[in-house]
Amino acid sequence: MTAFVYVLLCLIWGSTWITIKIGLTAAPPLQTASLRFILAMLILTGIVMIKRYPYPKDLRTWLKVGYPGVWMYGLHYALIYFAQLHISSSLTAVLFASFPFWVAILSSFRLKEGRVRPLAWLGIAIGFVGVVLISYDQLKTSGDLFEGTLLALVATYAAAHGMILHKKFHAMDNIVVSASIQMLFGGVLVLIAAFLFEDWSEFTVSVESIGSIVYLAILGTIVAFLSYYWLLARIKAVTASMIAFITPLVAIFIGVLFFEESLSLPIVIGTVLILSGVVLTIRRRRTAVPDAPEASSAISS
Repeated sequence: MTAFVYVLLCLIWGSTWITIKIGLTAAPPLQTASLRFILAMLILTGIVMIKRYPYPKDLRTWLKVGYPGVWMYGLHYALIYFAQLHISSSLTAVLFASFPFWVAILSSFRLKEGRVRPLAWLGIAIGFVGVVLISYDQLKTSGDLFEGTLLALVATYAAAHGMILHKKFHAMDNIVVSASIQMLFGGVLVLIAAFLFEDWSEFTVSVESIGSIVYLAILGTIVAFLSYYWLLARIKAVTASMIAFITPLVAIFIGVLFFEESLSLPIVIGTVLILSGVVLTIRRRRTAVPDAPEASSAISS
């Protein structure tokens, strides 16, 4: 089941980059991002009510649970949507592949998982080389490279910071309740920013705008993040973050299959590097006797 959910996330998030780009052809970035998360939050709230899951009873707990959402859903996605006004969806996906580096660094300081193994660092480095290689053409030709790149990199750090906060404090909480609260915090902040900085008359009701919001809300947000929260309770944060290496690959193959883009030798070589990097990163050590309790804890979680 863990492997299935991992692959499912790679496929879903690999398709979201182009979906975001399509939605931006008909609506401003903050508006589409906020509506995506507001819709997802409302659906999740309905699930909570139907299932009768308990919400936190005090404001302090609400703030503590919701705070990671400010980073994961608010700042992260606002910056990602703005970045795609300047650079291609493929390049945005490539830049987001720096996510495992941020997670590895933050995990070393913030999580009980402790120091990242040298072999895992090697796997991360090899995987990132593969990501850059398969997207070399996009790196050369994307529009306003500096501004878009800066926005995407800051967004990536925000996503990693929020994920580490959730992993550290809320990984074992009810995933539907946590997701609904965090999407509320993040979505409302983006919505306020949309009213302050964007003209709602520029929002065009079309197949592109509505279809993008619905797809991203249901598959790209509800299904994806509930699955991701489920994974975070069962595997290491660094291992989960390696999904960010595979999603650009999925995005490029979507372009090859549905948009008549070419499959070049660098893409093939990059694919091999990415898969090799993932294998090195997630490979388990031969567990010695002193490490057995830690391994048992990880499996039981």
